[in-house]
Amino acid sequence: MQQVLHRRFLVLLLLLGIVLGVLIGSGQIRCYDVWWHLRLGQDILRTGKISLYDEYSHTATGNFRPPQQWLFEVLEAGVYSLGEDSALVGLRTVLAAIALVVLGFILVRRNCSYLLTAVLLVLVASASMPSITCRPHLMLPLLLLALVSLLEGSGRRPWLQWLVPLVFVLWANTHASFTVGLAIVGAWMLHRAVGSPERLADGIRLSVAGFVQGMLVLLGSLAACLVNPVGVGLLLYSLKYLPGGEYAFHAKVIQEWRPAPLGTLELAAATLILVGGGLVMLLRIRRVSLFGLLAAALMLMMGMRWGRAIMHSAVVMAWIAAPVISEWLREVSPTLLGWSVRSKMAPERLLAPALIVISLLGIVSIYRPVRAKAELNRNVHPPIAAVAWVEAHRPQGNMYNPYQWGGYLIHRLYPRYRVFIDGRVDMYGTQVFNDWMAIRDAKPNWEQIAAKYGVEWGIVEPRFPLARAVTGWGKWAAVYRDNQVLIFVRRDGPNAALVGGS
Repeated sequence: MQQVLHRRFLVLLLLLGIVLGVLIGSGQIRCYDVWWHLRLGQDILRTGKISLYDEYSHTATGNFRPPQQWLFEVLEAGVYSLGEDSALVGLRTVLAAIALVVLGFILVRRNCSYLLTAVLLVLVASASMPSITCRPHLMLPLLLLALVSLLEGSGRRPWLQWLVPLVFVLWANTHASFTVGLAIVGAWMLHRAVGSPERLADGIRLSVAGFVQGMLVLLGSLAACLVNPVGVGLLLYSLKYLPGGEYAFHAKVIQEWRPAPLGTLELAAATLILVGGGLVMLLRIRRVSLFGLLAAALMLMMGMRWGRAIMHSAVVMAWIAAPVISEWLREVSPTLLGWSVRSKMAPERLLAPALIVISLLGIVSIYRPVRAKAELNRNVHPPIAAVAWVEAHRPQGNMYNPYQWGGYLIHRLYPRYRVFIDGRVDMYGTQVFNDWMAIRDAKPNWEQIAAKYGVEWGIVEPRFPLARAVTGWGKWAAVYRDNQVLIFVRRDGPNAALVGGS
């Protein structure tokens, strides 16, 4: 009878994962950076070559940028060819659902309480909402779960540790966050070096053999990261993102590199998982492994510091903390709160209704903010009508454009036009980015800066000072406007014929 209950509860949890994945993954495309990723993938498929230098902008042409996500971009382009926008949303939804299903299955296999697993799936889904976009980081939950599962499983099956480098071969060609994976392997190496105790209470003893094996796996993982189109260049490029590095400036200006906004569901859910899980592990620290403790500290630091890290931090923390919390729940309530696969006592009759209620409440609690974000995103659609005007009237010369729509303009207008800037802000560097902002904010020398880049026309959002500066009777004239954007041209430039004739 208990085996039947176990199967039913597992099926219910997997269904919950699917429903939550569909809920947070469906809807419209809601991220600007999707489009330049898509264009890169399309050009790889079209030419059969992976470009290493920029050719989509007129301000950074020829600048080196390694293809950090080329494998996902090719997947994205292939899926897009099957059904365009709806196909990309389908890919996003499927990957979100798979990640939650795999997490739920792994937690149950790790002897986590069914009720706790349901709660964690809801919290992880809630925390992940802003990150579920059609971008390469969608692969992070699956890559991280594969990594930590192999590392943990190697304690019983040592041969699994030698599969870890294979994860990094895929990771280094899918997303630049493989450095996070290397940090996790480093934590595991230290765990091996002190004898791999399952709990700190078991005592720590130095193990030369464990250290050597851990070091070999770490070196093998590092070597696996070199299996990419630019080899060691990818590693060197990634180091520039670290504090003090050349590309660290974008952490101050890009929203996803800042902490999650206060008062949001995703921050509340992430705080419960990261802070709550961390506190339970500290309270029961003698029952935690060194690997779990170090990995949890890394996830807590990343998740609370960077909004873009919340999704994968929540996934890993759930994996780490759930067994510790479940053990505590079994001590408190072995037949209800803590009942799991290996429970020897029969479950309370309230368990099934409680699991169903938690699942339904979780779905309802996520549904409302998901719908609210969908309404909010109606105001951030790409400027489709404005791009159609550009295609019809074909202004000449270099353009100026909003940062967030650079990717869409690449997708729609390249190769006829090259953008001023787009989401690849690291490649542009601080000078171009600062010049872009000076023009946007219509600083006193903005026209000289525009002339430096040969800007003859541009697109601007009406809310910025530049929109007011180019209207009237000055050197510039507005030739198109709608509720999203304004298009302007130089009166005395090659687009003079468009003034008054739009």
